[in-house]
Amino acid sequence: MPRSSAERVRWCALALVALVPRLAGALLRRAWHDEYFTAWAVRLSLHDLVAALRLDSGPPLPYVLAKAVAATGLEPVAAARAISVAAGTGAVLLGARAAGRAFGPRAGWWTGALLAVHPLAVAWSCEGRAYALVMLAAAWAWDRVASLGESGRGATGLALAVSLACWSHGLGMLLAVVLALAALTLAPPSRLRGLAAVGAGLASHLPWLPVALHQPAAAVAWMTAAWRAIPLAGRIAAPVRMLSPGAAFATAVDVPSSPAWLEALAALALVALVAAGSRARGSPRFALGLALPVVILGVLAFLGVPAFYPGRGEVLAIVPLAALAGVTAGSHRFGALAGAALVAVGATTVGRAEVAWAATPVRDEQQIADTLRRAMPSGGVVLVGGYWRLGVAYHLGARAPFELVSVPEEAARHPGWFDAATDRPGPGELDRLRERLAGSQTPVALVIPRSLPGAGELSGLAAWLGGRPLLSIGDTTVVLCAHPASQRSGS
Repeated sequence: MPRSSAERVRWCALALVALVPRLAGALLRRAWHDEYFTAWAVRLSLHDLVAALRLDSGPPLPYVLAKAVAATGLEPVAAARAISVAAGTGAVLLGARAAGRAFGPRAGWWTGALLAVHPLAVAWSCEGRAYALVMLAAAWAWDRVASLGESGRGATGLALAVSLACWSHGLGMLLAVVLALAALTLAPPSRLRGLAAVGAGLASHLPWLPVALHQPAAAVAWMTAAWRAIPLAGRIAAPVRMLSPGAAFATAVDVPSSPAWLEALAALALVALVAAGSRARGSPRFALGLALPVVILGVLAFLGVPAFYPGRGEVLAIVPLAALAGVTAGSHRFGALAGAALVAVGATTVGRAEVAWAATPVRDEQQIADTLRRAMPSGGVVLVGGYWRLGVAYHLGARAPFELVSVPEEAARHPGWFDAATDRPGPGELDRLRERLAGSQTPVALVIPRSLPGAGELSGLAAWLGGRPLLSIGDTTVVLCAHPASQRSGS
């Protein structure tokens, strides 16, 4: 902890540098599908939340925390983003302290600077998902490992950090494996304390394993499909490409990419810093922390296991990466120049991202919701085909009594994902829907993705109800049936 007023000022400055872009991003960035899921989950009872997570997403901690913050009156996405801003800022400070313990104060400050402006670290920290919590857990864990190596103390904090990671995201299990191997590099008796701490953190997660194992493979089928869509050369580079602050982020996340020449120079500078830092005393455990997640997630992805997609799995490696780069930047003049260049690239990319987020147009799901509110000011029934339910429901809000009906109805049980191979209308489902809507005294709207299996049946239902097109956006058509009952009686 800071021991002098000057040191306290430096820590406050680092906290401010980390906080400002994260807070700005949380205020500027438009909510998107995964955050709609968070908002939906936050509104569930704890019993229903556990039931929902059997079919989708990961451990419950991010949603429980967001639920607690939302109880203060914040809107659910704002509550989840507030948690991410705080967690991401804390991760910068803990990552800096971890590197400072292991390699000295200068390495710590450089590590903090790199983490503060790394575009991925900022992006994770201003959205309502679990990745900022995982980054916080990883930074805390590496700080405790460094403390165990320095003084033999920190086992309790390490256990809590592992527990935090495991209860936040499935990647926490892999972090625990990496930390257990890193603990083997400690001298006795710290080695045994470190292993016991990792084991205790994992043990705390055992009650959730049956729920996690119950989740259907279709919930993450998109990840395998998205991975296979990346060209082979891109897949080979994917596990490491976005670790650079000058990477081609726009290929996977809503952060601008650097020009190819700058991406290459930034990658070379980062490799040089990390390679030099890996020779420093005490660096092997951080080198393990960088290499193992990259290798394991890359191998799993190539084997077809839905474990990695660019812009996500890097959360496990980013703190050790920054620490190894910070060692070199803090001990060599040319290292400092390279470190400063990387910080400048990261800060510039974050600035460009903030400008882009501020200028992002209204998303398609919001346009659909706005159109429905104007066409149905007193509410009505909205049939939502495929993957639109979460976004449309989020933007419709509660300003009119809309009843959303998923087609197929099974999709309503897991609104966070849609798999066309498994989510199809059941026997007689469309006939029952037709009978119900034929007598409706309120307007009925249909949101029909044209690429959806069964889109033809939904379009036929809309025509049968006397619908007229309201909006065509992307591959989706919105149809309004203003007076279904009178239309059917007239026919």
